[in-house]
Amino acid sequence: MFNGIGILLLFQFFQYKYADYKSLVDTREFWRISRHKYIVTVGVVLILTLGIVEFFLPEVSPLKDEMNRLHFGRYLGIFVAFCISVIWMVYLRKLDVFEPERWLHIIIVFVMGCITTFAVFPISDFIRGLGFMLNGEVVNDFLYTSIGIGMVEELVKLIPLVIIIQFRKIVNEPYDFLLYAATSALGFAFIENSLYIERSDFFAINGRALMSTVAHMTFSSVIGYAFMIASCRRPGRGWYYVLGGFLLSSVMHGFYDFWLINPIAKKWNGLTFVFFILSTHFWFTLKNKAINASYFYDETKDIVNDSLRYFIILWMVILLMISSLLIGVFHGKRMANTFLSGQLMSFGFLIYYLSFSFSRFVISPKALKACEVAFEKIIPEEPEPRTDWEEFYEEKD
Repeated sequence: MFNGIGILLLFQFFQYKYADYKSLVDTREFWRISRHKYIVTVGVVLILTLGIVEFFLPEVSPLKDEMNRLHFGRYLGIFVAFCISVIWMVYLRKLDVFEPERWLHIIIVFVMGCITTFAVFPISDFIRGLGFMLNGEVVNDFLYTSIGIGMVEELVKLIPLVIIIQFRKIVNEPYDFLLYAATSALGFAFIENSLYIERSDFFAINGRALMSTVAHMTFSSVIGYAFMIASCRRPGRGWYYVLGGFLLSSVMHGFYDFWLINPIAKKWNGLTFVFFILSTHFWFTLKNKAINASYFYDETKDIVNDSLRYFIILWMVILLMISSLLIGVFHGKRMANTFLSGQLMSFGFLIYYLSFSFSRFVISPKALKACEVAFEKIIPEEPEPRTDWEEFYEEKD
């Protein structure tokens, strides 16, 4: 299925390029490098990686035993996991165009997210001590992934958000709720990714960077959005939004994990990917709504979507190539080539999809009134720019 989607997206990309070519009066403009920087970037990084693998790496790595003895895998796993979180943190802050948060505050929430992650272990042990655990039955496992995994993990990721929103001079616009919720999730993902990347001998890097980490940010942002709505309600009347957001994020988390864990559901594990695509669309819409509801709107500021797109493509491709080099260093040239070709087929299209999906922001000053509207639909309508601002505000008054 992944390969089929990849081919479809590639075909769509060539259609876009052909339409771009036909739309130009002077077709010589089409051949400027700046018009194809995505292709050039991917091509250069890919060629460099293939060259290093082919000419500098041995057929059989002599470092495998040394890696295990000196714990190289652990330290490199931590480093790569940290890089994944930093990349997505930079992306999140790039969206905060009207009143950017200080890096100090973001780092503090990230560190808190790392620390609270360890609360998962005693809570999970307590739940299993009650006899509630995975047993292979569909209903039981779905409940466990939603409660024993989803609810527990979303609860510990919620703690840093609850702490930071007490400081209203810091969390002072709607998008801040999503930013700090996602940042807390990145702290959690950093600890989790460190463990998974080490255990997988680096084979899990791209899956963790492109799917698991993004999923964590998405689920936590649902709670952040709920807190954003609750903050605009009268005291004592917003708690049900928070509870609803927490339950929704927990079920989303459980649904995502269920198709990967339950032995029967694994036969249709492609549903996790379909759900992931839908949930990322949902996350994008929440972000766009929150950004548009900013109290600090400034018509001179805007989100440069092309810059966002290039940022995601560049760093996700670099991560993909780094993972291939690490596989080559510790597993040999042949394994690196096999891994790289497989990852390009499996995740190449996902890099393409996420980079374009996460860079379609439309700035429409306060038109969406995000604080006045809860979850109208499972997937809210896409925002569209307005031109009748004077009439719009006159009607509201």
